[in-house]
Amino acid sequence: MKRDSESLPRSRAPTASTGMCVSPPGWTFHNGEPVTASSFVDAWNFNASRDAAQLNSYVFNNIQGYDDVSTGTAPAMSGLHVIDDKSFRIDLKAPDSQFEIMLGYPAFSPLPTAAFQDPKSFERSPIGNGPFKMNGEWVHDQEIQMTRFDEYAGTPAKASSLTYRIYQSFDTAYNDLVSGGVDIVPGIPASKVDEARRILGGNYEEFGSGRLEYLGFPLSSPQFDSADVRHAISMAIDRQTVSNAVFSGTREPATGYVPSLVPGAAADACGQTCTHDPQAARRLFDQSANNRIRDGFSIAYSTDSPDNKPWVEAVARQLSDSLGIQVTPKPYPTLAVVLEKLGNGSVDSAFRTAWTFYYPSIGNYLEPIFGAKSPENFSGYQNPSFEDKLASAKASASADQARATYLEAEQVVLNDMPYVPLWTQRVPVGSSDRVTDVRMDAFRRIHVEDVAFN
Repeated sequence: MKRDSESLPRSRAPTASTGMCVSPPGWTFHNGEPVTASSFVDAWNFNASRDAAQLNSYVFNNIQGYDDVSTGTAPAMSGLHVIDDKSFRIDLKAPDSQFEIMLGYPAFSPLPTAAFQDPKSFERSPIGNGPFKMNGEWVHDQEIQMTRFDEYAGTPAKASSLTYRIYQSFDTAYNDLVSGGVDIVPGIPASKVDEARRILGGNYEEFGSGRLEYLGFPLSSPQFDSADVRHAISMAIDRQTVSNAVFSGTREPATGYVPSLVPGAAADACGQTCTHDPQAARRLFDQSANNRIRDGFSIAYSTDSPDNKPWVEAVARQLSDSLGIQVTPKPYPTLAVVLEKLGNGSVDSAFRTAWTFYYPSIGNYLEPIFGAKSPENFSGYQNPSFEDKLASAKASASADQARATYLEAEQVVLNDMPYVPLWTQRVPVGSSDRVTDVRMDAFRRIHVEDVAFN
């Protein structure tokens, strides 16, 4: 479902009470139902509810009454008040410098009443309010057909229709692009990048993104319970060599936990700890390693992305050579399997993971990944000083004032290094001669409404 920028709620200062208004008159869902204040309020209550079991429901946790809804003791958050069809009020538990920024996250999108009346049907044929609407049902593992929504209240889409093809292999998608079977591939496999640059010419482009990849550690494991060992592992990795050899230069070595395209990010938060220095890494490792880690360790990753295997193997070789231990890849069939095992704490090896921000905030690279109560904190990291700084940053009077405190919080985590930041991604995108105006944003989304056919 698409939530267009023109339909975003407009909020005032992020105090404990925040007034909002919704979309202008004439904005409707694809089934003709008007988008109203209740469309937002009902959707937010549904997403926060215990029965809905939404993984990211915690984004609503600063709204008054969230605890009651998330535990199933109340049907609606007491902090949401519909004023009229065009506006509603939000009462927050505490001032929140990030709240306005968060509203761009799709979890805050409105939903039509059909989503609640017949959820299973809605899952098969979602009803949105964007420039394209579903044409029939989502054909799982095959395709999603869409047509232009002519009653769209925003800028109309240039194309009359589009089809999302669903592939099981990135290589197959790329081959179809080359042979003319598909028009846009938003993510060419690293092994094909050099070829794509050569044969696609002007139809090949790289877009900066907020995606950051990490080597993570389960901190409950005796192998990884030393921050100095984790720092040594970071210094033993030659990020630029891996980018050049494995990713054809489409990765930028990370210099902290927050990519440079995020407003307010520090230029070089990590410093020497993220700089390749195998001699310093070996000295620090020899000083701090226990017998468990000296026996070697493995790196878990999923094989459903073709880019994972070569870089994990390359990093494993670098660590083995620099630290004098045996580091081995540990493949799993799918990302879903890895996430399930990380979620239930059954991964005892290091692991490959990644993060793309939900909204452009330093805090969104810190709280969801390292926050003590976050369900996506797969390392089990906890540090009261970090939690205090997160709380202080959120309570700041503005996002600008929060920046300094967030950067202090980042330094706390870098000191502890539950994850080694590896690199950010420039996404290689290929297109055919039949289309123009192909653009990807920092969230790695193709703006299909702008694409035109020649």
